[in-house]
Amino acid sequence: MELETRKVQKLGYSSLGVSLPKDWAESNGIRPGSLVNMSVEDDGTLRIRLGPFEEYPEAADATVDADVWSEPEALTRMITGNYIVGCNTIRIRSREELSPGQLQEIHEAARGLTGLTIVNQGPKFVTIENFVEPTRFPIDGLLRRLHYLTARMEKLVLGAIAGEAGASLGEIERMELEVDRLYWLVTRQLLLAARNRTIAAKGGVTEPRNPLGDRVVAVSLENVGDLWEELASDTLRRYPSGRKPPRDLSKSVAAIKAKLERMIETTMTAFFAMDVEKANDALSTQASLVTDLKELSAVTRTSRKESTAAAAQAGCAFRPLEHVAKYYATIAQITINRCLESPRRPRAETKPPEAAA
Repeated sequence: MELETRKVQKLGYSSLGVSLPKDWAESNGIRPGSLVNMSVEDDGTLRIRLGPFEEYPEAADATVDADVWSEPEALTRMITGNYIVGCNTIRIRSREELSPGQLQEIHEAARGLTGLTIVNQGPKFVTIENFVEPTRFPIDGLLRRLHYLTARMEKLVLGAIAGEAGASLGEIERMELEVDRLYWLVTRQLLLAARNRTIAAKGGVTEPRNPLGDRVVAVSLENVGDLWEELASDTLRRYPSGRKPPRDLSKSVAAIKAKLERMIETTMTAFFAMDVEKANDALSTQASLVTDLKELSAVTRTSRKESTAAAAQAGCAFRPLEHVAKYYATIAQITINRCLESPRRPRAETKPPEAAA
């Protein structure tokens, strides 16, 4: 339907009214006497829906055909996908008996998603229920937890390579699994918030433009967690049974580690505090960090003192760090954009002093 302009009319002594477009009303089954609900959006627009107001719409459910999705990891993807889009009941069914491999995949998928529990199971079916109340998990708190875990992974991984006392890689795999669970929960929460303003408000999403940026931040942190897990696995493979990395590599990583940690902390502090100056500082640090990494890589490749194996080890350590820096730069850019578009921060405050005067 094309945009229409309609005149507001006075109804009675104190009410105002506007007629509904006929085509829209007919397509939605609206007739004289139909009940509609109206809600005011954050940008001032009025949303009209057919039917009575429902604070929480009826939760969706889904049925997955295990015979169709029989490839490895296919059931995991379908369970995860239905969980993300908000299904509270997921039924897996098969015309034949579910194989041991399929059952194992279903159980592992349920364990990897926050709130899912297998409530019923037979030879040809499994029923999974979600018992998590969406308003119990504010988005801000989930993102802070993601930041804590990924920052902790960085300290453990780079600490072990830099030869810091007490640094251990034993926790990394468990932490990476928790990062994945949190990421899927954040994604689910953001999609629910996009569909239901009550859930959004109780989850701390008061600005309609924020969920898109929040999802980019969540996936960036999840990718960072993957990079730390991969670097930890590579380090354990190269240096098993307590073997230490080469001294030159440890010194190089130790020098980079401090600057990277400063960038991470500045980036996430800026994001949570909506601080445009700190976000700009984080981007400056990221550019300097990438330059340092490239110089270290070049020195390592050309140094006669370093063997080919040592150069390869240094490359495996430096490449993930550059990717990590780029992910945090993305978060800093989102922060700057969010600060500039936020109504809580007048644009005049961001002008140069002479322009503001």
